[in-house]
Amino acid sequence: MRRRIVSAALVTVAALTSVLAVGAPAHASPTLQIVYSQLPYDTCIAFGRAGQETGRWGVWWCSQHYPQTYPGYVTYDMWAYVE
Repeated sequence: MRRRIVSAALVTVAALTSVLAVGAPAHASPTLQIVYSQLPYDTCIAFGRAGQETGRWGVWWCSQHYPQTYPGYVTYDMWAYVE
């Protein structure tokens, strides 16, 4: 009985492994995410350009961010499509 359970478990694991291996895409699509947060404008631009030059991302931009802790103070979040 114990051998049947173990063999059934092994068959199930082998089947799932083969399905997952075949179903996984070769290249995952890039995801949009905040890469850095609450930066000065110049730093945000520098980080974006550096990441583009090194190939970490192709599309990036900086958006204004108004932190609640410092009203009237503007920082920038750097967004990018990261693979």
